[in-house]
Amino acid sequence: MIETLSYCLIFLGLFLIFTAVIGCNRLPDYFSKMHAATIGDVVGCPLVLLGIALQSQTLLLGGKIALLAFILLIVNPTASYILNRIALKQGISPECKDK
Repeated sequence: MIETLSYCLIFLGLFLIFTAVIGCNRLPDYFSKMHAATIGDVVGCPLVLLGIALQSQTLLLGGKIALLAFILLIVNPTASYILNRIALKQGISPECKDK
């Protein structure tokens, strides 16, 4: 049961990361691309790490991987917010422009 859950978490995380990569390639402006990348980082990576933590053989290793996933949940949105604020201060326009 746990093995099936871990595979589902890994698959869902990889799907979200793959979708974020497609969004980064196809979306028109910086802020839209940053949003897609942030979704992949904030949701996809911790799901993959939690799936790996469920598959680990020892509780200590699983706890370390789960702690890393928790740290990613805190650090990635903060870094994305800071990058977007810097982009706004540098004068990157938030309006969507056609190609």
